Amino acid sequence: MILGIISFSLGAIGIIIPGLPTTPFMILSSVLFLRSSDRMYKWLINHPRFGKYVLDFKKGKGITFKTKIYAQTMMLVTVTLSLIPISPMFIDNPAIRIVLFASGIFSFWLVGFKIPTNKSHVNEPNKK
Repeated sequence: MILGIISFSLGAIGIIIPGLPTTPFMILSSVLFLRSSDRMYKWLINHPRFGKYVLDFKKGKGITFKTKIYAQTMMLVTVTLSLIPISPMFIDNPAIRIVLFASGIFSFWLVGFKIPTNKSHVNEPNKK
């Protein structure tokens, strides 16, 4: 349950901080809560902001095209700014830059090509 709370917290922070994904952390939270706390799992899938995304993903609908574009744009901007020496977000440590670059490429590929695109214009409302 602790890992689920940490995952949820990172996902919630990802709403504010560009480059930190929200949806994968919410999906991970749902899996962790499903295994550890029925009460927390029900709270997450019924959450007014995150519930529909978690349920859509679990049903195989994926994420909307708009969400994909937003996520990929934020990843691209954040990784690029972290790698450019004149940027205020530049990271000095070469090992961290390599890991960041590799994880950025992987995340970009994952969101773009492996996570299905939800074709509906409006996600279904939560069913309680």
